[in-house]
Amino acid sequence: MSTSLLYHGWGIRGYQYVRTSYVGGRAIFTVKPDAFSVTCPVCGSNDVLQHGCIHRLWREVPIGPKPVVIQMGIPRVECRKCATIRQIGVGFADERRSYTRAFARYALGLSRYMTIQDVARHLNVGWDLIKEIQKSYLQKHFSRPKLSKLSQLAIDEISVGKGHKYLTVVLDLTTGAVVFVGDGKGAEALQPFWRRLRRSRARIQAVAMDMSKAYIQAVRKNLPAATIVFDHFHLIKLFNDKLQQFRRFLFNQASATEQKILTRTSRNQ
Repeated sequence: MSTSLLYHGWGIRGYQYVRTSYVGGRAIFTVKPDAFSVTCPVCGSNDVLQHGCIHRLWREVPIGPKPVVIQMGIPRVECRKCATIRQIGVGFADERRSYTRAFARYALGLSRYMTIQDVARHLNVGWDLIKEIQKSYLQKHFSRPKLSKLSQLAIDEISVGKGHKYLTVVLDLTTGAVVFVGDGKGAEALQPFWRRLRRSRARIQAVAMDMSKAYIQAVRKNLPAATIVFDHFHLIKLFNDKLQQFRRFLFNQASATEQKILTRTSRNQ
């Protein structure tokens, strides 16, 4: 094996191949950072003094059915420029991760066609590791979606778990994507969203919601030019409630004979 294979096979560059060992059915490739990679993780200076290293292992993309592990001693350096004493950064893996970026990309690619359990079984890892990779990807790419192209919104509240815990959810009506989730169900839950929306300079044309006074006031205050649209579910529910109240009123005003007729008529309906 050569250093060039590290780069072309797994995208690992800035590191030199040291040796290969086979332990417990795994292929363990030991690498070391080259002179250009030993720099201060804060200011990037290469004027550093080394103070030992800490050995770590990372899961890498397997070779066929054989699991692959990258092993390296991470140098701890003292920067003469900014006086920082820290471990150098690892170019092929994210901080506090037990797998390389190439391994994460491979697992995400498999997740498009396989279940979490199938991917974990294929890669010979726990299902919780695959779930962690998926959660990290979703958090990075979808936790703060861009708001600049929003034009139509929907605001609603949902109940989660026990104890009547509520979340306020804002949807992009054009794509159906969730663009914000706030704690609680009042107008205060939307405050972080309004701040982000103002910074994005999005032009909101319409907002769909239920007939909550708190939501109506919040939208009129923060989006005075937007049209407020009440969703049909709550309109029909309100109409049915009013109709039921009117039926009870008529029933109470009717005579005994008329009440029997109204009861038989409602049953036939």
